[in-house]
Amino acid sequence: MPGPLNPVQSDALSAPPVLDWRDGRGAGGHAWVPEELYREILERMPVVCVDTLVVRAGEALLTRRSQEPQAGSLWLQGGRMRKGEQLAEAAVRTAEQESGLSLTLRGVLGTFSTVFEASAHGNSPTHTVNVTFLAHAEHDARPRVDSTHDDFVWWPLTEPTGNAYLDQLFVLATEQLGVAGRS
Repeated sequence: MPGPLNPVQSDALSAPPVLDWRDGRGAGGHAWVPEELYREILERMPVVCVDTLVVRAGEALLTRRSQEPQAGSLWLQGGRMRKGEQLAEAAVRTAEQESGLSLTLRGVLGTFSTVFEASAHGNSPTHTVNVTFLAHAEHDARPRVDSTHDDFVWWPLTEPTGNAYLDQLFVLATEQLGVAGRS
């Protein structure tokens, strides 16, 4: 059974551009929420996010997060929606920014709620509502992870990861894609 970062690891790629979730303005020119206010929001309510399961040739791209929530864990590409942004636009923006790949959305896998005890923004748990998309990368795609991740792996969709959320997404993706052999 594959272990973290074993199936197909990244090569020694040149350093990706340093990207930060605070860069730029949201859709419609809205600036990001100031850090102190964002911490207060996290204490009081869930945040709307998009996740994208990137697949190619029966494998899913998982990246190892270098910051909370989920620091050190293999995870999907994704992040917060910007005000005025459409769900599909947010999915492509966050997944392409985090992976360095050009992607084609294939559809929605579902809507999920996640709660993480840790946060990159203080001591409050992070509660997100995630609209999770399925996207396709070219067969020879070579990811270049951003500054919020430190490595990647192409994980077989037919192999469990041990993470209930990811494993549920893998089942949904294999059903949509018609991948055989899920154990």
